[in-house]
Parts: sequence; C-alpha cells; structure tokens
Amino acid sequence: MHRPVTSREVRAAFLDFFVEHDHHRIGGVSLLSRNDPTLLFVNSGMAPLKRYFTGEERPPHPDLCNVQPCIRTKDIDDVGDRHHLTLFEMLGSWSIDHYFKERAIELAFELLTTRLGFDPHRLYATVFDGDPSLPLPADDISASIWEGVGIPRDHIVPLGVDNFWGPAGDTGPCGPCTEVFYDTGAQFGPGFVPGKEFDTTRRYIEIWNAGVFMEYERQADGTFSKLPFTSVDTGCGLERLVMAMNGQDSVYDTDLMQPIVEMAGAAADDKLSPENERMIADHVRAATFILGEGVRPSNEGAGYIPRRVLRKSIAVVHRAGVAGYDFDGIIDVIIGMFGEHYPHLVQRRSEIHALFREEHADFERVISRGLDQLERLYSAAPFRIRGRDAFDLFATYGLPLDIVRDFARERGGDVDVEEYEREFRVHQTKSRVIKLRGGGGSEDWPVDDRRFAALEGTVAPTAFLGYADVFARSSVVGMAVAGQLVGGATVGDRVELIARATPFYAESGGQVGDTGIVRAIGGPASGTGTEPAEIAVVDTIRTSQGYHVHRGTVVAGSVAVGDDVSLEVDTERRDNLRRNHSATHLLQAVLRTMLGEHVHQAGSLVEPSRLRFDFTNPAALTREQLYEVERVLNRAIFSDLAANTEVKSFAEAVASGALSMEGEKYGDRVRVVHFGDYSVELCGGTHVAATGDINLFRIISESSIASGVRRIVALTGEAAVEYTLHRDAILSTVAGRLKVGVDDVPERIERLATGAKKKSSRAGAAAAAAPAAGQRTTLADGTPYLAAMSAGDATVLRAQALHLAASIAGPVVIAADDDGRARVTVVVPRALEDRFDAAAILGALLPLIEGRGGGKPGMAMGGGPRVTGLRELLDAVPSALG
Repeated sequence: MHRPVTSREVRAAFLDFFVEHDHHRIGGVSLLSRNDPTLLFVNSGMAPLKRYFTGEERPPHPDLCNVQPCIRTKDIDDVGDRHHLTLFEMLGSWSIDHYFKERAIELAFELLTTRLGFDPHRLYATVFDGDPSLPLPADDISASIWEGVGIPRDHIVPLGVDNFWGPAGDTGPCGPCTEVFYDTGAQFGPGFVPGKEFDTTRRYIEIWNAGVFMEYERQADGTFSKLPFTSVDTGCGLERLVMAMNGQDSVYDTDLMQPIVEMAGAAADDKLSPENERMIADHVRAATFILGEGVRPSNEGAGYIPRRVLRKSIAVVHRAGVAGYDFDGIIDVIIGMFGEHYPHLVQRRSEIHALFREEHADFERVISRGLDQLERLYSAAPFRIRGRDAFDLFATYGLPLDIVRDFARERGGDVDVEEYEREFRVHQTKSRVIKLRGGGGSEDWPVDDRRFAALEGTVAPTAFLGYADVFARSSVVGMAVAGQLVGGATVGDRVELIARATPFYAESGGQVGDTGIVRAIGGPASGTGTEPAEIAVVDTIRTSQGYHVHRGTVVAGSVAVGDDVSLEVDTERRDNLRRNHSATHLLQAVLRTMLGEHVHQAGSLVEPSRLRFDFTNPAALTREQLYEVERVLNRAIFSDLAANTEVKSFAEAVASGALSMEGEKYGDRVRVVHFGDYSVELCGGTHVAATGDINLFRIISESSIASGVRRIVALTGEAAVEYTLHRDAILSTVAGRLKVGVDDVPERIERLATGAKKKSSRAGAAAAAAPAAGQRTTLADGTPYLAAMSAGDATVLRAQALHLAASIAGPVVIAADDDGRARVTVVVPRALEDRFDAAAILGALLPLIEGRGGGKPGMAMGGGPRVTGLRELLDAVPSALG
C-alpha cells in the first residue's frame, strides 16, 4: 500500500483472487428486487441468490463471486459521515453446500494480508456472541479459526445481534457472521480495550463481512429452522475497502466519490458545507442508478427513494441560498465514472437528465412555500416540532423530514419522529389500494385479505370453472362492502362477492382478472319480493385464502349471502386475453430459439388490448431481429397448433422440460400448457384452443426496463389487424408527400437523410474543431484567452476547457448546444486565479442564455434553455474578463 490504489485495481484484485481459488464469476443483477416481495431494492450481494441457499435452485457452480450494486435505504440518514452510503458496490463471494467457516476465514485472511497488503496488526475480527432470547449459540468456532490464522486473541471481539446477519428481507437464509474491521488510527479515537465497547463508527471501520455462515432459515413467525445444508456468504463494500487501503479519511475521498463531491460543491459556488456536498454527491449518485433502471420518482414503491433523496438535495441547496443549482454536471460525472461497468446508465442518460429536471422543477415550485410555512408554525421556541406538522409539510409541500429536522436542530430543538412515522403509516395504509383494470372504472379497493379471514374454515376456497366454461351457476358464500363483511348489498353498493364456484379468472401470473355480470336467480333476497340483483363485475382477484373475489357495483336489485347466482364472463374480452396470453408463450419460445437459452421471462402483463413481455437479454434487438420474431411467430399461428394441458407434479413438469417463471410460486401440482412441441410452459392462465385463434401478432415496441432486462409490447387479433392497416395508411401518406411509390419510400428517405447528414457533419466538424482552431486572442495587457463554440455534453466541455486552459496558459470559455440546451464551461489556470474568478465570469455570462450554474475560481459550469444566446455570450467574454 505504498502508492494509492484505484477502485478498478481493487475490483480486479478481489475477483481475480476468488477466480484463482476456483470460484465462478457471475454477473450482477438489476438494483430492483425481482424475486423477493419483501425488498424494494437489492440490499446485498446475496439477495438475488436466496434460492440457492434454500435449495430451491441449483447454482451454476458451488463457489461464486461477483460485484453487485446495492441500495441501503436505512443508511440514508447517516450519509455524510466517514463510511455510510445509500448506494454502494458490493464485492461478494459465496460457497453453497461446499466449504464452511474454516476455509472462508482462511481465504479472507489470505486475500486481505497477502493479496491486498493489509497489516494484520491493524485488523480486528468480530464474532457472534450468541443470543439466548432466540435462542442461538455463540460462534466460538470462528473465534478459534481467526486466532489460528494469525489474528491476535485481543483483536477478536465477540458481539451480539450485530454479528447475526439476515435475512435479506423478512424471511429467508441467515446465520452468525464474522466481520473484519480496520484500525484507521489513533487520530479517530482511543484504542480498543478487550471487554470494553468496540467503536465501530469512528476509529474501527468495517471493511468486510468475511463470512455469513448460512445455517438457519428465518420463518414468517420469527422462528428459526435449520437449512438443509450450510453455505457461506461474504460481502465487502468497495468504497470502504479503497478508503482503508489508501489511508483516506472517508469513503468520500476515494476515486469512487471524490469527483462527484467536487462537482456537487462547484455547482453550488462553495456555499455548501462539506457534509452537504457529500450528502448531495451520495444522493445524486443513488438516484442516477435508480432512475437508470427505468424507475420514475413517485410517492410510493421504488420511486419514493429517488424522490426522497432528490428533494432532500434540492431543499439543502435552496436553504443554502444557491440559485439555479444544476444537477446535470453531477449526473454526467457519475455516468462518465460508472458507465463502463453499468452501460444502461449511458443508454438512459437523456431519460435520467429529463427526470432530474422534471423533479427539480416540480419541487422548486412548492419548496419556498413549505419552508415559509415551517417558519410560520415555529417562529419561536420551543422547537419541538410535532410529527403531525412535519408530515403535513411533507404531504402538502413534499418537504423531507430531514430538512424539518435540520431546521429544528439548528434552533436547539428536534422533531417528534415517532408521531411523524405513525402519520406516515396511516397515510400508506389509506393509499395501499388496487387500481382496477379493464372496466373503465378508477375506483380504489382494499387489499388487506384479513377482511375475509372470518370465512376461513367454514367456506372452502373457490372452485374455478373457467378453463372450460365462461358461464356457470353457483351460490354466494361471502360479501364485503367498504372492506367489511356484510350479509347483503343493494343498488349502488360497491361490493366484493365470493361464490362457491366461478368461471371468472382472478388476476394472476400477469393475466388480468375477468369482467362480466353476476345475477341473483334465487334465494333469500329474491324471496323477499325485492328485485334480484345484477352486479357489473369490473375486476376479479384471488385472496391468500384461495377465494375468487368479484368486484363490482350492484346496478339493480339486491343480493344476499346464500343467494343462487349466475356468473357470466365477458366473452369478447376473455377471448382477447386468451389470444394475448397464448402469444406470450409463443413469444418466449421464439426468443429462446433466436437469442439463446439465457432468455427467461422476467415478468408479463396480459390485458385485453395488448400484451407486455419482459425477458432477460443483455442487448436490444435489432430491427431485423424484431421482424424475424414477427415472421416466425406468425408462422406458428398459421400452423394452428393445438393447445394441450396436463396436470402433474412440479418436479415432473420441470424434468419434462417445461419452462417456469423465475420468482413465481408454484404448488405441488401444476398445469403444463403445450402448443405442439413448439412451446411447453407451466401456467395457470387461460389460453386459445389452437394457435390459429390468435389470428395475427405485431410488435409495437421493444425497450430496456433495467440492466439486462428488455420489454416487448405487442398486439394480437383484431388489434393487430387495425395496427397493420393504420401503419399502411401512414406509409401511403408518406409516399404521397414524397411523390414516390410505397416501395420507393426507403430509397427516397435515404437520399434525403444522406444530404442532411452531410450538412450536419460539416457543421459538427466545424464546431468540434473550433476550440482548437485560431480563436485564441489576448486582452489589452497581453493575457491570452479563448472563447469558442464546441460540440458535446458537460463532460466533454469540461475536458476540452481544462486542456485548452493549460495549453494557452489563460482563461477559456467553451460553449455548446447540447441537444437543445445551452452549456458553458469556464476554466482559469491556477496561476491566474488571483486575477480571474471562473464563477464570477460564468455569472456575468449566464443571463445571456437565461441560465444557472456555479463553481469555484478555477472552474465553473452552467447551462440554460436559450441556445440562441450562445453567440452573444461568446462575444461578451472579453467584457466578462474585465
């Protein structure tokens, strides 16, 4: 560790070490948790691999390693200290039903001391001290192994629940763990004394969870059971490891964070505290990664985290009095640093920028009013802010709790966080509703299945008749109105009705629920002389108790529990659902044949109007590939392959080659749907009798929704025919405007495009050459300077300006039209900073493009919407230089 090491070198050293020790390297996955409903984001390297540890799936090799980006939302409030981050890169290694504690600790010690060069006298190992309340025993074995490999006994620290890891979610594999801490030096606190408190926040920093020893599985009721085999899970934060290896004070000093921190400060004209510069760097990096997965900021789900961290950043800048803070430069630095390892960030650059700008504009419209309201509420001491007030400020103005808390603490007070969290939970409960599909209604329905708990044990799960029938007679066995069980319902009531048996398919496996009509045909209600009920069903769902719940409005008469009813599915809608669902099976078969067996379904939505199919693939499909998918799939449709269904055990189905969906839960007995030998899948949905019933298949879009996950949206049947005719009409109109035949349209467009490209390339070449060509001039005192147009984004302009300023030994102003947005970068060589201030120069120029920005005396960056002002801006450079 005689010279600084880079994060690239540390990544490579970690992976190379484990590959050399017979570990199979696997790729990272999307930040979005796709297989665990208890997680919004992947929060550890093992989270995507949980099924390997339980034996549900077999890994590609017993020993694995990788690099996985992770999100820890619980660390957001600690961001800005030495070592906490919202997003971090996890270096991980695993052994599944192979080696255990002894080999794991030997490998950890060898990697740290031999390969990475750590002084073993500055390493401390913590081990699980046991927990009688669970009850779980102390891990004396790991302590002995650490002592055996060379860690002194007084450097082995027994700790409690902090050294019992997992699970990654509410349930799953877990076990005692042993963590390695690095002694960062006496300047950060007193040394550890055995038997006394072990400082894990200042002096001693965790650099590696060198072994979670998976031997238990936590159940939903909080109890632990033994796993069928033992495994090892390790995880090492790349940022912390680089910090420790370079002897840096914090993770924000590493090459993974420092350039972002510098840009965050420069954009604020040094008006932010170092802690806030760090916080913004962390939050913008995390939000960039999340938005790069296709997530949009929102008030719930995965979108809540980027909204929370962005609004906190905006509020901090606003309170610091920074006008026109521009996140674009920070985003470009982040993408420039991480785009090589995470190419989806580069692919979604424009979308990420657009979402940042949209969120910034939306929040800036209300933040001043929110802060003013906070001042009015608490203009005098005491500053114990009520949780209800804090939540109202969040709900009304989007003001983050962190900002309200900072406001109070600056005045010697605090916020009632417990009351705030209670209010937030109430809000979440009220908002947790299901939006109906397909019925034209936008009503909200409760989702908590406990409203039907009283029926369990007395009412059997609903018998589903819909594979063969779309009409049936049955009887009502339960009803709810407004989330409460009732004995009857009448006209105008929005009712949830359960029948003993039904032909209505309940939403599952991507296929939306059926709609139709339920009519009372006899029973208590009809016997009273009232008009028998007619219920317009707008959705059907399935509860955890196995009940098919028909949701709709009573449009005539009355209905009561015990009534006989007829249930009639909307057959036209069901037919469209069948076509689209069967087409998803054919589509997966075609994609696997064309692209390879790495293709797996990653989600789907089967609606009457369209189908959506998500699948794993590292790259976008070319236009030619999409055409070939359509051709091959339509050939299968025209072959009119018959659908056949078998019911067999899950093990038999998988052994026969039937495809299953990753993450889907299957019972002991499963339905296997065949379309000849073309497609064989496990599926509980409804399907056409033969592929010819699909009629026609057309793809309308293909896009990325996450790293390595693509999405196809397509149409079948009449919708596909209408789409084809519409496209043909557009083509005919284009041909008419171009005054050529339809067949000649491509050639004519190519000629037009070639002409435009030549003009564009000439203009682009001139712009790119401008900074390097003959625009250097001098001020009256002979000082050289350069003002020029260029081409590129903020990162390109920054690099050009730095290079040219060094070349001419004078101030440089570079401007560009970046996809309709004016950008400006000003650089002043260090030797001239006593005469020129880049931030002041930029401030004098920005009004000409209606822009915003900031920086330091040596460099400043900004942008604005008025591209037409760029030439005027460059002409004004001499006066701005004074």
